[in-house]
Amino acid sequence: MTATAKQLAANRLNAIESTGPRTAAGKERASRNALRHGLFSSRLLLEGEDPEEFGRLLVDLHETLRPVGTIEQAILERIAVNLWRQRRLVEAETARLDLARRDQKIAGQVSDELGRSYLAKIKSDELVPFDKAHAKWCQDVVDEYESAAELELDTLKKTAPLIHKQLLSDAAEDGETIEDYLVNCENGVSDYIEELVQWCRKQITEAEERPAVLDVANKLRAKRVVLPQSYLDLFARYQTTLDNQLYKAIRAFREAQEWRLKTIEADPVEAADGILDAAVA
Repeated sequence: MTATAKQLAANRLNAIESTGPRTAAGKERASRNALRHGLFSSRLLLEGEDPEEFGRLLVDLHETLRPVGTIEQAILERIAVNLWRQRRLVEAETARLDLARRDQKIAGQVSDELGRSYLAKIKSDELVPFDKAHAKWCQDVVDEYESAAELELDTLKKTAPLIHKQLLSDAAEDGETIEDYLVNCENGVSDYIEELVQWCRKQITEAEERPAVLDVANKLRAKRVVLPQSYLDLFARYQTTLDNQLYKAIRAFREAQEWRLKTIEADPVEAADGILDAAVA
């Protein structure tokens, strides 16, 4: 049955008054439909971007702007695409700053600032406060070594209990007795103790230097909360382009709405007749 002019006009007015889905479930379904049927969405999203989030953006814009007809819907999608790219630009800036502030990159720059040689370069896991308990243990081992009257294996447990406990732990880790473990040391227990004390002294030095390392690292991170000028210029140009496109799309949408209000809502019956005449022709 052919629709009458009054029915067509009523349908138009109902579309104008429609506010879209109101419940969360309804909006979720609408977001999937908006993405599935959108003019731009199939080619817009990058890997890792959430399709349904873009669909929700379309639904929100639909609720706010209430487009009627294909032209207004197409312009609304242009607005959605532009807003999505605006968000992507912010994420790109954040990602660029995150990359510049990663520990691995900061560690290399700290090494350069402190004039460290290749063999003494700062590692990324050194960009945290030094473990105070570990530093104290190392100092206690050194003090024990320097104050011990003798460091023979048969008296080590009594004269240097910390060193003896570490030796016992190292041997157990290799599944050996202390005697078997010390076979690999050229001069037995004395070599083991010398190596342990040397390592502890190195750890103490790192603990003393760590505050300076962290100070330089924090200053470098603070310096890298702003993009280099080349990136700022690039992002600014793109932002200007997006702003212009958004302004033009919003203006086009308003013009389309005004045209509809003038041609259809001014005389809905006449407009409906015009639609029917165009369809017959």
